[in-house]
Amino acid sequence: MRICLVGVGQSVPGFEDIWFGIIEKGYKKVLRPDTEVVQRGLKVGLGNPLDYTNNYYTHLNLGSLVEAFIEAEKEGFDAAVVGCFDDWGIKEASAVVDIPLIGPGLSSMLFACQLGRKFAVIVANMPGIVPHIEEQIRACGLQDRLIPNGVVNDTHAFEDTWTKSFADPQFAANGVIEKSRELVSQGADVIVVGCCGIGPFCSAAGLHKIEVDGRNIPILDAQMIAVKTAEMAVDIKKGTGLPFTSLPRPAAEDVKRVRDIFGLPT
Repeated sequence: MRICLVGVGQSVPGFEDIWFGIIEKGYKKVLRPDTEVVQRGLKVGLGNPLDYTNNYYTHLNLGSLVEAFIEAEKEGFDAAVVGCFDDWGIKEASAVVDIPLIGPGLSSMLFACQLGRKFAVIVANMPGIVPHIEEQIRACGLQDRLIPNGVVNDTHAFEDTWTKSFADPQFAANGVIEKSRELVSQGADVIVVGCCGIGPFCSAAGLHKIEVDGRNIPILDAQMIAVKTAEMAVDIKKGTGLPFTSLPRPAAEDVKRVRDIFGLPT
């Protein structure tokens, strides 16, 4: 089985290998040995983390993500996963792609609902992220499973987490642990690390649970959950023929017609 992990930024030679080395420390704990994960950056895409807080910039980036999913299917991948909690491009690409497409946001929050009655989400400490993820949770219909005010910024500024955790993943883990204890005291049974730039560091540091008052509280790396979900989805599809989505598929000639309008290759 081959799974394509699509990054949400423009491909940066050299850096991708370093970051992929962090991510694989998480998913290798849960995937079967014969499942291969291949990371792909975007041919054209955003690069500055703050760009992802601007709706217009992310709108422009969305087209590149959808094209990456389409290319993954053409290349023969069995499934594809996006490397961002926002699940960018999943809904749009699912209208024309037949392989399972998995977003870390929805997959990890649904898994959290299986592990506990109420969950909370720790997001990157950047402007505008909290209301954005709150809206994502409402769109998924999961707001009743979220504790009140259950989306919070990480302890550390994202820039600090991003620059310091490559050398010491425990730096990211410590920030998540601090916030997690606060959220458990407010009623959370499960903690979702709602940033795919933070969760993999936690997995690399071995953070998957904390003990609070004799209870083991799960800490979910959304990226790891998404990759495992993709593996499961492929197994079910291959074993039963179960379609991954019930969305109607336009005819190939109709897809070509619309792509021609926008000057996209076919």
